[in-house]
Amino acid sequence: MASPNPASTLIRRVALPTAIFLAVAGFGLLRPDLFDANPRVSRADVPRWIPYVLESALWISGALALHRWLSLLLLEGVATRSLGRPLPRIFQDLLGVVLITGATVGVLVNVFDQSMSGFWAASGAIGVVLGLALRPIILDFFSGLGINLEHAYSIGDYVSISTHRGEPIKGWIDEIQWRTLRIRTRDGFIVIVPNSELATSAVTNYALPRPESRFHIEVRLDVDVPSDRALRILRSAVLEATELPDGPRRSPAPDVLVWSADDSGVLYRIRFWLDPATLSSDNATHVVWICVLQQLAKAGLSLAQPRETVFLARLPRDASGVHSVEDRVAFLRRVALFERFPDASLRWLATETVLRLIRPGQVLVRAGDPGDSMFLVAEGCVRVMSAPTGDIAPIELATLQSGQVVGERSLLTGEPRSASVHAVTECLVLEITRTALSLLIEREPKLLGHLEETIAGRERMNADRIAASQAPESAETPESRTQALLRRMRELFRPSSR
Repeated sequence: MASPNPASTLIRRVALPTAIFLAVAGFGLLRPDLFDANPRVSRADVPRWIPYVLESALWISGALALHRWLSLLLLEGVATRSLGRPLPRIFQDLLGVVLITGATVGVLVNVFDQSMSGFWAASGAIGVVLGLALRPIILDFFSGLGINLEHAYSIGDYVSISTHRGEPIKGWIDEIQWRTLRIRTRDGFIVIVPNSELATSAVTNYALPRPESRFHIEVRLDVDVPSDRALRILRSAVLEATELPDGPRRSPAPDVLVWSADDSGVLYRIRFWLDPATLSSDNATHVVWICVLQQLAKAGLSLAQPRETVFLARLPRDASGVHSVEDRVAFLRRVALFERFPDASLRWLATETVLRLIRPGQVLVRAGDPGDSMFLVAEGCVRVMSAPTGDIAPIELATLQSGQVVGERSLLTGEPRSASVHAVTECLVLEITRTALSLLIEREPKLLGHLEETIAGRERMNADRIAASQAPESAETPESRTQALLRRMRELFRPSSR
């Protein structure tokens, strides 16, 4: 079917008000000639109200015709092409109010010879009364003006209005009137929202800044499910949903994030994109959930269920985890330096450790000091700084966390401290002295071999980095440096040294 011709549409819309105006104007101009051409009717026989009616009709019909022409040419023509979108109807209504008001004033002044001062005084009093009586309507009107000047939304945009009366209103903007906003919902209903309520409500425009909007669902799985496996399964599910009808868009690509974790499970957030103006977010969410549940079932998994584990035991004296001997044994077992020690040796060493609390900023070891002990970071964080040399300020070498060791090289070789270490946060550290370690090695000499193997392996791992940092003329090789370190350990912990 052919689209209507714009010219014919324009003529049809302006034809009636223009014809009425021309007819009234023509009759008013030809009225004296009509009386002169008919001798049977004199001008005195004509009722006095007819001229008033004709002149008033001329003003009113002229205002209506002018309103129609300005609406078509300026508002729907020039303004719409400049903005790239149709103007709300409120501007046409406002133009009509201005023109009709002007025509009314013209009738009072020019037809009935009324004084404008009396008119304005009467209109002021009437305005006060009407302002009090029509306050909600006036509030809607000016709220509508402010909303349209901001251009926050346009006709055809898909929006969500969070009102104070329950669920948000979602739908397409069907019409913006001078007092209300008409929303067409996906169910086919028309919801009329007052502009004053819009001014105090949160309006989400899904059409800006681009048509696609991001939605999400949250899936909670048991903490026993490895996170990499859960992410792999959930990503596969949401990608499968993008291939189905009513599914989300493939571009931008959906993603899955670990959102939070607590004793009830790990919460994963699946985020996907869609155009809510063309696809229902409810339908897209339905498709994503179906794919998620199917993929979980194929993997033998299910959603996390509320559960509570009850332990019947005495409450620990302290929850720090390193106060009791058993806790210290478990902690020492996780330290790489002692991973080859038997349980009996770890238990004896745990009884000889000293727990120390280090405040933020407090120095744990200082470069150049003798080192007859080492520290195991149980909780907190410490920072290792290089020793100052000449004009060169200390630089940060490393940040050590729980389970890492500070000062073991000085303890094992007798060398002075090569760097300074201070606490970044409040820390709990376990101190092991050379005396305690020497007594343990004296009881079990094979432990020295375990320490040598661990230290040698660590030195070999760092050989490339150490070699790259040395000057080319240095004759010391990584292997010779490792052997020198092991030799100093044997000399320090052999029986004759104690």
